[in-house]
Order: sequence, then structure tokens, then C-alpha cells
Amino acid sequence: MTPITSLNRTTPSTTPVGGGRYAPTSGTASAAGAGSSTVVSLGAGANNTGAKALVWENRTRSTAANIMAQNFSGQPVAGRLNGLGAELLKQVAYDGEDFSQTVQQAPGGVQADTYDMLVMPSQVSQHGMGDNQIGLTITTRGGVKVELKLDAGENSIAVEAHADGDLSEVERKALGKLAEAFQQSIDGLTEDPPRIDLGGLTQFDSNVLSSVDLKGEIKLNPKETQRLEFHADSKQRTVSFAGPAGNAKIGVDLSQPASWGSKDQQTKALNNYLREVDDAGLRGQGNATMIKMFKDAFTGMNEDYGAPPPVSASAISLTKQDRALTTGLADFKASFSQTEVASNPARLTEKDTFSYEVSQKTTITGTSQLDRGISQQQQSRLKANYHTPAKAGSVLALDLSPNSQNYRYVTIDDSASSTTSIGYDKGALVKASLEMQANQSSRVLKYTLAKLQEDRTTPHGKAMSRDLLSTLEPERNGGDTLSDAERDQMLAKLNDQIFLKSNPDALPNERD
Repeated sequence: MTPITSLNRTTPSTTPVGGGRYAPTSGTASAAGAGSSTVVSLGAGANNTGAKALVWENRTRSTAANIMAQNFSGQPVAGRLNGLGAELLKQVAYDGEDFSQTVQQAPGGVQADTYDMLVMPSQVSQHGMGDNQIGLTITTRGGVKVELKLDAGENSIAVEAHADGDLSEVERKALGKLAEAFQQSIDGLTEDPPRIDLGGLTQFDSNVLSSVDLKGEIKLNPKETQRLEFHADSKQRTVSFAGPAGNAKIGVDLSQPASWGSKDQQTKALNNYLREVDDAGLRGQGNATMIKMFKDAFTGMNEDYGAPPPVSASAISLTKQDRALTTGLADFKASFSQTEVASNPARLTEKDTFSYEVSQKTTITGTSQLDRGISQQQQSRLKANYHTPAKAGSVLALDLSPNSQNYRYVTIDDSASSTTSIGYDKGALVKASLEMQANQSSRVLKYTLAKLQEDRTTPHGKAMSRDLLSTLEPERNGGDTLSDAERDQMLAKLNDQIFLKSNPDALPNERD
């Protein structure tokens, strides 16, 4: 393997032939040995009166280093990684070289107009020291692992890029295409409140890259930290995150592309699931920040699966009729819960809680296209507890005094499912069905002056089951054979009805 550029260079870097991201070091500088200091200029404006004097790990100059200097002097801690992730990945993509740099404020007494790039390699070791840490690992199909680490804190910014092998031109280009997506994920995590933006990182060239992993840990304030872990390869996507608002997990199974529908169908299904999340949030009075983070993550994981891989001629495929009984999305499991809050000091066991889970599972069976079976199950579950004023329009202000203890404590326990099934024997349709159910339960404890006045549980549910054979083939019951246009219209209407619905009143009738 050709050696990668040293992480602690002792000679200034120069612009490579043909141009590049490294810029020549200006000023005079003797080689700096371990423990020595060297003064080097870093970009226009570094000598401005009032600028911070900075200490650097080494004299390596690049656009990434310029951004580090600008962010250290001009950004709060939350913004010190602005633009840095994208630039570092572009630098790796262009040069295919390792890079390491740390910057921190110079010791007291050092003037910026004299020492605007003070190099102290033996005294600067800030990698992994910042409160905000981001790590990106990309593995190529050729087996090369590229690791990027960025961290920023009150007193330092540090970046590091390392590849454990030589990168081909094709691999470097594939890396470069992820630069802006990487930066978007960083920008989202460092916002307040955090935002989950992972959609771009799922769109890597799977013919060149085998996997993408992202880890982030962001200090939101002295007591609270937001954490995230993301993984994507050709078979699956997973993300988990946790912070002050709550925690979530999402896993998407990409191993069965035969079940994927058209882009339009996928968009319709995604929007339906997002509406279900919104409805759950309203019914259980969920935390708006946590709900938005979950929806953003769920969307990013499902809005684009890329082109499905080629399949063998003997593989089972879904027809237009089969797809009418499926959502078109890849299978997934997703859940989130908000941080529990004890909002009533007089009754600490009455916690405000919210948890929601939703999943989809598709099964394709059979020995051939003529003898195939497809079934799909969608499920959801909502559990929540919250306090609300006893009278509409009143303000909830619970404390230890009996006069404040006028409220309702509500417990929500809901579940829903939708199951479709279709099967063929020697090419003939032999079964087709739709089963749906939705159950909602709310328990209300009403207190007046801290005394329980009412304990009422209200269940509400509905279940339906439809045999779809006569719907798909009306001629079975003596009806007319549908024209192509009529059949397309019927299948579109049927597909609208199979999506998960948590509200019992929204379930279709058995004869619709």
C-alpha cells in the first residue's frame, strides 16, 4: 500500500500539480521538531487586531484548516463543525490522503498579530476531547475503510481522516458525492432542538461502497446530550437516537426488493404512516420535538431505496394485482418513546409518558410465479399518560397544595393492524383477503381538590374481514368482466383501503 501522508507533517504542504485543496504555506518556517513551536500564516485576515491566537497540531494547510480557524473564532460551540464535515470528506475524495489537525486558543500572552499559526505538536492532543463528536465510517466494495472523526468543544476543534488502503478514482468520487449529505446530518444534529437528517447518507452508490456508518454525540447544554447511531448497507438501514426529548429506533429491511412498489405508491404509504404518527401524537399528547425527530428519521430511512438490484428469471415477482394488496414500502420496525415526566409533585407515580411503535412485515412464498403467495401485516401500538385541566380553558399548575389538584389523568392504550393475503395455484387466484382491526381505550381519573371523583374507562373498537375474490374477479359471481381502465380504478381504490388505520371509525366497511 502506498503510504498515506503523515498525520503530523514537519514540512509545509504545497498545492499538488493540477490544483487541489491543499494551499502552500506562506511565511518562513523552519522544520519543527517534537515539542518545538513554529509560526506560520494561515490565510488572509488572520493578523487582524482582535483575532484569537491559535495553536495547531501541525503545519498542514488546507481548506478544512481554514474553516477550522474561521469557525473557532466566529462560531459558538454548536456551530464549530459548520462546513467542516463536507470539506473533510471532499478533501479525502480529492487527494485520497490521511489528514489530521487540531486547533485551540494559544496560551495567554501570545498575540494574534505575531503568532497567527503557532504549531506545538507535543502540546496539542485534542482529538476526542470536544463535547460535540461526529464519526463517519465508509467501507468500499474493495474493502477499504475510510474513517472521519470530528469534534468541537469550548476550547478546541479537531478533525481526522484515515483510509486503511489505497482508494481508486471511482471510490473517491463515490465518497465525494456524500460530502453534502454528511454535512447536512451534522448540521441537523447540532441544531437546537436537534433535527434528524439522514436521507442523503442512504443514497450512496452501492456498486462502489458497501456500507455507511455515522455516530454522533452532541452536548445540547451542561446536563443534556443528544446521541445518534446510523448504519446503511445494501440489505438494511438502522438508526437509533436518544436525547432529552426521548429515544427512538428504526430498522428497514432492504432484503426483499420484490415487494417494493412504484415511487408514487411508496410516497402514498409513507404519508399514511406519517399521518398515523401525527394522530398518535395528538391522541396521546406526545412531545412535539420528539415526534418531529422520529418523523424526519422515518422519512429519511424510507423515502428512497434506490434502484432495486437485478433478479433472476426464476424469482417470484409481484403483479399489479398483488401490489394493490401491499403498501409498496420495504418492511420495517420503528418505535419511539418520550422521556417520562413527573409533572404532579403531589402524585409522583402519575407520570406523563408516550410510546409508539409501528411495523410492517411482508412474506412471499411459493415455488414459482404460478404458485405464489403474498401476505403483509401492518401493526401499531400507542401507550400514553398525561395530565389535563379538569375544565376546558383552565391552566394546569400542579403543586403540593390541594387547591391545585383539580385535573384529569388520562391513560391511552391503542392498537391497530391490517393484514392482507393473496395466493395462486397453477396461475389461478385461489384466495385474497383483507383483515383490519383498531382498538382504542382511554381511562380518565378525575380529581377535585386532590380527591378522586371519577374513574372511567372508555373502550372503542372495530374489526372487519373481507374476502376479495369477487372484488378482484367479479365474474366469479356472475358479474361483468372489468375493462382495463375499470380494473385499474378498482385496484387503486382497494390499495387505498389496505393501509393501517388506528381510528376504528376510519376502517372500511366489509362490503366497500
